[in-house]
Amino acid sequence: MNPYDWQGDRPQIEVPRAQTEVVLSRLHRGGSAVVLAGRGMGKSVFLRQIEAAAEVLEDVRVVRLRTSPPELSYRSCLDALAQALGTTAEGALDSAQLVDRYLRQDGAPRRLILLYDELDRYARTVRTSETDQPGRDYFNDLEATRKDYPVGILAAGGIGVFVFRDILGSSFLSRAEQFLLENFTRDEARRLAKPFAEREEVLPEDTLESLLLASGGIPALTTYGLERLWELESTDGQRIPEIFAAFKRQHRQYLDTVRRSFADEQLSGAPQRVWELVRRSGRPLSRDELREACRHPGDPLSLDYGDVVELLQAAGLVRLIGSVDADMVRLQPITSILSLEGSPSTSPSFRERFLQDLRTLLAQLHALSADFFRPGSGEIGKQLVPESVFSAFLAIGLQGLGWQAEREAQYGAGRTDLKLSLADTEGIALVEVKIWGRKHETVHRQIESYWSHGVVAGAVVMLTDEKVADWTHRYREKCLDPYCVEVSERDVADLPVHAELNCSSVLEDRRRAEIDHFLLRILRR
Repeated sequence: MNPYDWQGDRPQIEVPRAQTEVVLSRLHRGGSAVVLAGRGMGKSVFLRQIEAAAEVLEDVRVVRLRTSPPELSYRSCLDALAQALGTTAEGALDSAQLVDRYLRQDGAPRRLILLYDELDRYARTVRTSETDQPGRDYFNDLEATRKDYPVGILAAGGIGVFVFRDILGSSFLSRAEQFLLENFTRDEARRLAKPFAEREEVLPEDTLESLLLASGGIPALTTYGLERLWELESTDGQRIPEIFAAFKRQHRQYLDTVRRSFADEQLSGAPQRVWELVRRSGRPLSRDELREACRHPGDPLSLDYGDVVELLQAAGLVRLIGSVDADMVRLQPITSILSLEGSPSTSPSFRERFLQDLRTLLAQLHALSADFFRPGSGEIGKQLVPESVFSAFLAIGLQGLGWQAEREAQYGAGRTDLKLSLADTEGIALVEVKIWGRKHETVHRQIESYWSHGVVAGAVVMLTDEKVADWTHRYREKCLDPYCVEVSERDVADLPVHAELNCSSVLEDRRRAEIDHFLLRILRR
């Protein structure tokens, strides 16, 4: 039986969160807390883990409310709490009376811990009158009760947390400690993948890296990838791009809810604007740049750049290096199918569209450099991930731009890293990915050997994490000059690549092969 269910909140394989102990301790003392997390970041699973941990405490009753009542009113919220406690709210004017009545029962616990999922739903009446805000009124009432009774309160949500704070106003949020759920690390993803080892099929490192690359370590997406790999009974990392291409086709609505969890256009477009700025820039941003991206007179919800950074972190989209209050704020986009979205080239030429889309992906690869290193062992520092992981990145990105991508496809005299085509368009493009210093000298001849009927474009992506002196000259000398190809160099002032070389050669059957070589340094950020 498949041990993975990406849509559920009761996973068979638990990945404990670091925040569990400190959050539970605060709740047990009668404190309040808020978990800020986007769609798919594991809010519901985290609340269930808190619930399970609290249930073993002596003299504590823990209640988890999964969502708001269908018809949101103060009274319906009070009734829902009473029902969860196994009692009735009849005759109780507020939560204090309800809690007092419950705790006075024979055999009742001494403490209550209340867990509220989907806090955003309690904030959904932001456009009603100032005197009719049931979500705000209910949580403010709970906050007053918490001060007088041994009750801990934890709520989890996304952008709705800021609606409570800034539009509705909330005494509950003013005192609640805020926590962020983070993306799974390599170690956590490896722990999640343990069932593969139990069926004597350990998940290879390159498959794990490709999975993290596609999912970004977002818990729901990571679980989805493992669920599909299990169904395929294959741990081959070559399947990762097609698995997540299928996800984007079949679960578009889910991806829309991910966006709404951090950037609801009816509330504020600031998170989306900052997200686009981070994706495009690939560099630290000044506070003035971030403030400008957050300004928009039409946004009902006013968010400063610190709020937006928290929302993007909570959605699993960025990592913050250093402080948000630094003069230059270092935000790194986290590689995933969410960060690889973009607009394809509009060039009518197959070859030019291929090259322009590839340049777009290489610029993103450069901006996402941090995610293409893995920890070394012993005295060896960080190392680049295998070439196959870079191929997976390009396959995922090009599929998002409308290309049909096959990895390790048999073509001509061997298997090319990527074989690309467009629906209803004749022509095939081939891509080889190499890391400088790893049997790279014959890569041009390698693509030539694949050049058979239908191939109209080819590219070599040569990568390194080292600063290679006079790299372009050395590359031409080692990889191109021995094959007597015509070489022209493109101006790359507008691109992060070190060089782009267009190489034209005549094959044995007198056909001409046009192969572009891209040299790109991956920075150790």
